[in-house]
Amino acid sequence: MQAIVLFAHGSRDPLWHRPMQAVAERVAALQPDVAVACAYLELSTPSLSDAVADLVRQGCTQVRVVPMFLGVGKHVREDLPVMLQALRDAHPDVSLEPLPAVGEHPDLLNLLAQIAIAKPS
Repeated sequence: MQAIVLFAHGSRDPLWHRPMQAVAERVAALQPDVAVACAYLELSTPSLSDAVADLVRQGCTQVRVVPMFLGVGKHVREDLPVMLQALRDAHPDVSLEPLPAVGEHPDLLNLLAQIAIAKPS
C-alpha cells in the first residue's frame, strides 16, 4: 500500500493548518487508493515519525514524503534527511521516498507568478 505524507513546518495557529488539510483532501480525491497524511516539524501534531508509524500500522509499505516548504532551508537540507534516516532505521521494510520541496517545482513557481500578476477580481 502506498502513502503520501505532506510534511510542513507547523504552527500553533489552527487556521494555519487549513491549506495543508485542503491539499491533503485534494490528494486523497485524486488518488483514492493512496493513504494521505499531514505531518509537522514542530508546533503541531502529528510529527513525521508519528504520521509514518500510523501509516505503517495501516499497512503502508511505500511512503512518499513531500516537503511543503517554499524555501529549501535548513529544515529541508539538514533536518529532514536525519529524520528520514531514523524512520528507515525504525521501519526497515518500508520504502521512504523524499520528494523535492514544493518550492522547487516549476509548476508551483509558474502558478505563484501567475497569482502575483493576476488582476484583482
